[in-house]
Amino acid sequence: MTYARINTITFVSEKAANNLQENYALTAVEGFPEAQLLVAVRTGPLTASLTSIYEDKAAFDRSANERSARMSANGHLMEAVDVQEGEVYLFHKK
Repeated sequence: MTYARINTITFVSEKAANNLQENYALTAVEGFPEAQLLVAVRTGPLTASLTSIYEDKAAFDRSANERSARMSANGHLMEAVDVQEGEVYLFHKK
């Protein structure tokens, strides 16, 4: 079954948010090649919501190393990260 990760991020500053936003927009597609959907939404000057959807839990699990590396490299830009994951029961794209 399709599986997703939702990250809600609070950044340490607006500059940090801008830097991570630019980096993610440029590198996420290549970094997470098995993602069926990548959505990043800037929800405020210091906040963003990032959602990734994978074909199944196995593909999701294979993305863990890349995510861990990115979190380690960019952790200093983030004040807090709330991570949720679970099975997708609706995936509609018009």
